[in-house]
Amino acid sequence: MNDTPAFHFRPDRMPSLLLTRIVSHVRSYGKRRSLIASVLAIAMTACHGLDVSDPTLIRDQDIANASGANARRINASGELSVQMTHLASDVAKITDELQIDRPLGASFDLLDNRDSQGYETNSGTDEGYLGFLDRIFYETTFAIPAIRAYTPDSLKGDFLAQMYAIRGYTILQAAEDICSGFPLNDVTDDNQPLYSGPLTTDSAVAFASAQLDSAIKYVHDSTRFATLARVAKGRSLLDQGKYSEAAAAVASVATTDVYQTESDNNTLSYFMSLDQWSQGGYNIAVGNYEGINGLPFATAHDPRIPTQIAGTSATDSTDTLYVTTKYPDPTTPMVLASGIEARLIEAEAAINAHDGSWLTILNTLRATVGLPDLVDPGTVTAQIDTLYSERAFWLYLTGRRLGDLRRLIKNYGRDPESVFPTGPYVLGGLYRSATAIPFVLAAERKGNPKITTGCAAR
Repeated sequence: MNDTPAFHFRPDRMPSLLLTRIVSHVRSYGKRRSLIASVLAIAMTACHGLDVSDPTLIRDQDIANASGANARRINASGELSVQMTHLASDVAKITDELQIDRPLGASFDLLDNRDSQGYETNSGTDEGYLGFLDRIFYETTFAIPAIRAYTPDSLKGDFLAQMYAIRGYTILQAAEDICSGFPLNDVTDDNQPLYSGPLTTDSAVAFASAQLDSAIKYVHDSTRFATLARVAKGRSLLDQGKYSEAAAAVASVATTDVYQTESDNNTLSYFMSLDQWSQGGYNIAVGNYEGINGLPFATAHDPRIPTQIAGTSATDSTDTLYVTTKYPDPTTPMVLASGIEARLIEAEAAINAHDGSWLTILNTLRATVGLPDLVDPGTVTAQIDTLYSERAFWLYLTGRRLGDLRRLIKNYGRDPESVFPTGPYVLGGLYRSATAIPFVLAAERKGNPKITTGCAAR
């Protein structure tokens, strides 16, 4: 394994802009500021005589210590926690997890209709989906050299493992969700732009996999960080069609292991609340057989997706719509990696090895929530259908569904119109053909001379 970072770092020249960024993010993300501010306070008080009346003027040398390095680590972890709830909602809309409900003739969410043009994000900014991932990515760039330089040896391995795991996880999320040809920009050790060329899906997955190898190498005592690294590594190997290697990567992850988001700003709690329905107009509901191919997330009444009735459809008064109570309030964490996902990875590897243990794995998991056993449908194609349905219910609203549908197309030869919502769109016209989230060229290029065109829809 190669633990060489993707970019060269010099811990003696950490960007002075970092604390400005931290303060900016803290102000933006509400209650998460108390956690980061408390760590920064420790770093500040460790520097005798430091004037902190204007925190944006803090110099590199003022936080050149273990507490400052930990502040950077927490900022990267917090960024992942905040942004993944935004990203998961976008994944849910382009797939069958969530559906949009508005009166006929009203404008609708383009992404929900699988449109590859004019995409706008939940953020209300021009950064787009890739902008969220860029933020997480460059925060790890700031954190890694600081941890190397100042974190005590007893913690250094695990903290580096977490940062490389977050780095790999972020790249992998981009590879699974964004159409081929996207950039992943970073910064140099002296705070200059480090522009990426266009990444294919395959090259991005390979890039992510290398970062996750580093995380696995560094992890020491932390089961949480090991879970994040190993499960994400398993995902990357599934994407590459390396099924037996994927199973081996997650074998040591216990079914009860979990890595969750750490912030109290889970935006999915609002998207799936009755409050949004009381506003009238634009509503988001749990998907239910959406676009012919969609799964019955709402009416299956499955304990893995708890729901409550929200109201009736604006386009069909006989159609009852539901919201999920999976995220009842902003403090509810999202699971980013778990032993359950590890077992699902092993089940997929078993199917590809023509090993009947895949069904035992799934039924053992189902028994934990009181669901009856599945039966073997007989053919490999039907077995994969069964597995991916189980993945959809276990991993609902965690940002996995788009990667799964794209894997069905790439690895298993499925036609896109057989896995994505298709046919008549409830708000008029037909579902369109995009099978990935686009990046907005004008916003994401940001002066990058290596990017001259947006990425292809597929």
